[in-house]
Amino acid sequence: MKPLSLSTILKAVGIKEPSPQVLIHYVGDNIKRIQNHTVIFHLNKERSVDLKRLKRLDHCYIVTDQPLIKNTIPEEICFFVPNVQHAYANFVKFYRGMFNLKTIAVTGTCGKTTTKEMIAQALRKKGPIVATYQSKNGIRRHNDYLMQIDDSTKYLVLETALTHAGHILQTCELFKPQIGIITTIGIDHLNNFENHESYIRAKAELLTGLNNEGILIVNNDDDYIKQIDTSRFKGRIVTFGINNPSDFSASHIAYQKQSMTFTLHYHKQNYFFNVQGLGLHTVYNALGAIVALTVLGLRMKDIVTYLAQYKPIRSHIEPKKGINDSIILDDTWSSNPTSMAAAIKVLKDLGINKRKIAVIGRISYLGTHENESYQKIAKMLWKNKIDILVTQDTKAKTIGDYLLKEGFNQNNIYHCPNSIILLETLKTLLTKNSIALFKWSMLDKKNQVVLDNIIVK
Repeated sequence: MKPLSLSTILKAVGIKEPSPQVLIHYVGDNIKRIQNHTVIFHLNKERSVDLKRLKRLDHCYIVTDQPLIKNTIPEEICFFVPNVQHAYANFVKFYRGMFNLKTIAVTGTCGKTTTKEMIAQALRKKGPIVATYQSKNGIRRHNDYLMQIDDSTKYLVLETALTHAGHILQTCELFKPQIGIITTIGIDHLNNFENHESYIRAKAELLTGLNNEGILIVNNDDDYIKQIDTSRFKGRIVTFGINNPSDFSASHIAYQKQSMTFTLHYHKQNYFFNVQGLGLHTVYNALGAIVALTVLGLRMKDIVTYLAQYKPIRSHIEPKKGINDSIILDDTWSSNPTSMAAAIKVLKDLGINKRKIAVIGRISYLGTHENESYQKIAKMLWKNKIDILVTQDTKAKTIGDYLLKEGFNQNNIYHCPNSIILLETLKTLLTKNSIALFKWSMLDKKNQVVLDNIIVK
């Protein structure tokens, strides 16, 4: 944070009371984060202040709209407002307005973390940036990223969460992006949406978040993105793709040992790229990043170099050596039907002349689309000629039931009711001639232990 005087902060939120001449080094929205030289807006009102800790701190202040309890928080460190939510919003608007930053917001059912990382890692070569850490993109993280901004910051690269309608708009209202990217629209977090159409509309909030101006970067091969009405968008739309004519397009796509190579076509020029990560989706993510970096004014030869140096986040279809000389594809960062389709395609592409095994755990947030999604996954497995299915979740077991209806051999379907049986089953299935895709969420800690036991360090 750029240090500010206490009086400057109070003035920004409409508090006119006299205040000590103190420099503040942190402003927060969580009372548990109170420390020396801080101002905390007491938004999480159900949480109490640690009075013993408070007595040990210097120059800490609380903005609240609640009356105090006698003999608790000293009144001299409290500032009272009619509505603490409004006061905090005014501070956020004031603080963000102090900085003239190039800001990029990235959303999509899949690919947003990787695309954001590609952009962020490249921009760090040009100067100080603030970026979403890994995929920690929830609303509750906003204050952390806001406080990282100071006078040295040149770029702000944000991955926007969408668990409810309005989340993307809320992020944009706070951080004011001028560039927005939609990587893909598939199926995820549908437990909080009435139908898929309402989910698409929520993703389309990015256009509103750009004030229907600025630069919108979209995947021109995504059918759901094409359903968004962009007629009211008065800014510039830049497209990328592989199959459909686009402003930035890729061809001559090939797998390497741990990367993808392709030729970029832009302005009648061709550029060769080699980007870490496996699968066609890696190329799409790279295209989105290339467009953003080009729009920001980076030279193409530098972009080629920066993306060649890109280091992927772990567990994104990460190839590893497994027991018995098997090959493991660790894709356990997150799980939804869209990322499942991409992972199964990689398993097929890399599994030529090998026994292809799909190990699938629970897929969350599907809501009423659960059975439909599991049926589609079964069809993906059948279409891509996967040899063996292993499931470890009562609901994921449904995939096997649907796969049987496709004509799959029942002897090649294994359901493991717990992680112990899963480990024992894998020890018998993983051989030198096998390649196994592991697909579940990183929050599934018990299954992560299984994965650790079948990977050769």
